[in-house]
Amino acid sequence: MYNLICMSFDGDYVTERPDFDDIESAWDYSNDLGSKWFFFPFHFVIKNKTIKDTPELLDRFLNKMIKTVSKIFNAFSKHPELEGCDCEEFALHIHFADMS
Repeated sequence: MYNLICMSFDGDYVTERPDFDDIESAWDYSNDLGSKWFFFPFHFVIKNKTIKDTPELLDRFLNKMIKTVSKIFNAFSKHPELEGCDCEEFALHIHFADMS
């Protein structure tokens, strides 16, 4: 079974219900969430606390633990150059960041 989590810029997240049989069903549900996009704009499909599918720009988080991704989001949300940025700019910054 898969679940959908919705994450904010600072790494807080909520787990959506119900459970899903496949990744595509979770994304279909994500597309119909409405205003949740405003508060939790980053959606990930998970299985057993591990990220199994991501938006395109955040694919570096495939097979990472939710806790790890949450910490990374929290750290990036504190970067002064990202203050007030939109979702795409935030995701691009993470996508191209050197995390070695």
